[in-house]
Amino acid sequence: MEILRKGSPVRAVTLMEPFISLALKEGAHILAATFYRGAEVISPTLSVEQRDAYLGAINKSVDHINANFGRYAHYIVEPTKGRLAPEELSRAFVRYGHVHLYDPEVFNQAYAWMQSWGLSKGKNDHDTIVVS
Repeated sequence: MEILRKGSPVRAVTLMEPFISLALKEGAHILAATFYRGAEVISPTLSVEQRDAYLGAINKSVDHINANFGRYAHYIVEPTKGRLAPEELSRAFVRYGHVHLYDPEVFNQAYAWMQSWGLSKGKNDHDTIVVS
């Protein structure tokens, strides 16, 4: 954010909350938006029981946060070091949802696209990368 404010030649950046709300507060504009689904990033060394407990804890946390978002907003804005108050956090860019494991068909389409652009040599597949 500091680089942008100093007028460095940056035309666009990718941000996550709370920095989207902070950037909007400070005069930035949104060009595009998407939502990150990070619950599927799990260590392959976890047992099935550990993975299920982890995913269950995420789902339970989602329910708690969504039931009373204001109670948890201060944790989200904490990285802004006081430049953004919890009530200034835009709910439009904060979404907590239950875990949905990565569908093999969607994975295969994305992986084929990556291979077509030379972004992957294609040495893996859904079963070797995605824990199901």
